[in-house]
Amino acid sequence: MTEHEQAQGLSIEKELNNYFLGRHLSDFEKLTGGYTSDVFKGKLDDKLVIVKHARGREIFYPTYSISTETRMATEVEVLKRLFPVFPKEVPQILEYYPENNVTVMTDVGNEAELGFSYLINGRAEPRHGTAFGDFLARLKQATDDWKPFQTVESASEQIWIRGQEVKTASPQWGKQLQDSYLEKQKFLWVDGHPKNVFFGKKFPLVRAIDWDCSHFADPDYMLPNFFGQMPVFTIFGHIDIEKAARFTEEMINAYVKIEPVSPEVERKMCFYAGCQTIQRQDGKWLFDACGGTDDLSLHRKAQLFYFGRKTLTSVSTFDQYLGLLKKEGQIF
Repeated sequence: MTEHEQAQGLSIEKELNNYFLGRHLSDFEKLTGGYTSDVFKGKLDDKLVIVKHARGREIFYPTYSISTETRMATEVEVLKRLFPVFPKEVPQILEYYPENNVTVMTDVGNEAELGFSYLINGRAEPRHGTAFGDFLARLKQATDDWKPFQTVESASEQIWIRGQEVKTASPQWGKQLQDSYLEKQKFLWVDGHPKNVFFGKKFPLVRAIDWDCSHFADPDYMLPNFFGQMPVFTIFGHIDIEKAARFTEEMINAYVKIEPVSPEVERKMCFYAGCQTIQRQDGKWLFDACGGTDDLSLHRKAQLFYFGRKTLTSVSTFDQYLGLLKKEGQIF
């Protein structure tokens, strides 16, 4: 360990000592990627844990502001309900300090790789696609009878944030997205995307984190929320197209094996996938995957926009989607 790393570690532990007076802290490091939280990993009283300190949430509608309110209460409530059902796949809340917006939870990452770096590095193994589709179907079924409870984020605000690019492309598509999304009031893990999924080397092959934006809306959004982002990684050259198509196909097949979908729902999911691609086509929350302003990057962004629009105008089945991915999901 370098002197800089040692100094950084001491600084982190000093910061955490403000929340854990009299407790033994060691080997803590600050993890990257936390959008609305500072996330740390280390030993608290000799037990390996994740510590999250939530920051005030951003409010985008009707005007931008930063609230003193955090989303932590939602994540704590959701994980307390989910952990008994998915004890190896989601974190367990060990301690919660609402006055400081701090939680202590188990580390489900362990040997696994976060989905974002996994895809950036060109990995897309069929077994992981299968495991994730299976998990999402079981999640939908396990939460189907949940009665809506108070969440910090509302469905209407979340779809406004996630639908801006689609509405700009076509007000009609924007209205269709909003109407479909708000039609149901079922539990929705809206952040089930590559930055919040771990793909492991051993069982369970998939672990899921970051539940603080969860709310009640259309749960059929969850599956296409992930596979609708796969074109970002293929068109920008991170993943081989055949590998990505197989991964996506395995994910879909595993999902429908547990949670059969009607032709109407299948059409809706393909619509959601196209909306997701349009939302991400200029790098929204995926800058490391599709940033850049050089000619090739701009060409790729245009291809993503084309792919999303093509999905919305000509795709109504999963087979059609996979065919489009193989044909148009890359730059030649």
